[in-house]
Amino acid sequence: MSYNDILKNLKQTPPRALNDHILIVDAMNTLIRSFSLLKAMNPSGAHIGGLVGFMRSLGYVTRIFDPTRVLVVWDGKGGSANRKNIDPNYKAQRATSRITHWGLYDTKEEETEALIGQLYRTQDYLECLPVHQLVMDKLEADDIMAWIAKKASYSNVKKCTIVSSDKDFLQLVDNTVEVYAPVKKKTFTKDNIFEELKVLPENYNVVKALLGDNSDNLQGVKGLGIKTIVSEFPKLLTEKTNLDYIFKVAEEKLEGKKIFAKIIHNWNKVETNFELMDLHITSLDEKEKEYVNTVLKSKVPDLQAGAFLRLLDQDKIEGITKNTEGWLENFRGLTTVK
Repeated sequence: MSYNDILKNLKQTPPRALNDHILIVDAMNTLIRSFSLLKAMNPSGAHIGGLVGFMRSLGYVTRIFDPTRVLVVWDGKGGSANRKNIDPNYKAQRATSRITHWGLYDTKEEETEALIGQLYRTQDYLECLPVHQLVMDKLEADDIMAWIAKKASYSNVKKCTIVSSDKDFLQLVDNTVEVYAPVKKKTFTKDNIFEELKVLPENYNVVKALLGDNSDNLQGVKGLGIKTIVSEFPKLLTEKTNLDYIFKVAEEKLEGKKIFAKIIHNWNKVETNFELMDLHITSLDEKEKEYVNTVLKSKVPDLQAGAFLRLLDQDKIEGITKNTEGWLENFRGLTTVK
């Protein structure tokens, strides 16, 4: 290829628009994972694992996915209240279970206080980066993230990447939306999602309604597993379906295997699980949607590298990586998209 041909191809490449590739980070999921796994301490003996781990994760996904906009979404105050009204057991175990298991904190209360402190400090650091933070009272991050992802699927957004280890988001995977699972270090797309779920992604919430979700303290139908589900309910593998299909099959086969009687007996629980975990139906009202749309139309904030480094000095943190200045430059590209 000649030099002129190369120049011609460069001219034909259109500049990237602000919402061509939206990266959505599940903030609390990222913070808790970092807080629980990273034992990093500053010279004063204060635990900084949540903060430092969060920043490293954010820098990593920003670098490997090269998005045009980054949204960091937090759970709002009272965010789980709506789901707890549907099922009081929803996430009930999280109030008593410890996050860390290596003896730094003597009590659950002490651990929670430290986590909240690192949460607020993480938000301070994020204010220095060219990313948007979203949080709304009475809404969980899942609700906001799912609405943005669904909106992306029906708009001019070319790609939307969700960063979370929460498997609920896998139900949203389509031609536009992908999910990066940090623990597995794997990106789930339309091309490989079936291999992971064994069913179509749009039917995954039906499966989760039957199986339950231990992480959210939601019990499923005892004795039922994914192998039985895919063999007894084959439409889940080939076409979009719903709970009515499950009930109909279970009713027709009631005189057969005992598991069908269990499904019918636990039907109220199955329906409740489905409602709690369904991310296709939004919880956002019109005012909340308008707020998110305003953020999506706004320009990317500036990179304030100096302010970020001053925060590190205040917290006696030597750096996010061995070369924090270079790490900060990974975010510079976000400020060049118009």
